[in-house]
Amino acid sequence: MKARIGIMSEQLIRIRLLAVAQGKYKPQENEPKIWYTSINAISQILRPENIELLRLMDSERPESLTKLSELTGRAKSNLSNTLKVLSEKGFVRLEQGNGKSLKPVALYTDFEIITDSELEHYLLQISIEQSAA
Repeated sequence: MKARIGIMSEQLIRIRLLAVAQGKYKPQENEPKIWYTSINAISQILRPENIELLRLMDSERPESLTKLSELTGRAKSNLSNTLKVLSEKGFVRLEQGNGKSLKPVALYTDFEIITDSELEHYLLQISIEQSAA
């Protein structure tokens, strides 16, 4: 389960989003689905501890946050905060488990960082055309 993560300026990410919404750009199949503005922004989320947690979740498939807490030795409140952030960023899914418990599911365990100057050039062209219109 590999996530392709793209890095572009915030302005180009917005241009891309608008171009997709307007039908002016169709994302390629192998294009990243997750975008960040810098390596620094990615590194705040994909710290080694979080990658280790994702891989543990994938291999052990805990049925609840309590079980994951036991496996990691981390407090449930600490894990809950980490999983909430990873879920918001699209790296984890929190499913309804048995009763009230949440089952954490790792969506990705490996990561590929992409910078695409060809895509950036294309998006800049779209931006220039929109400004001229």
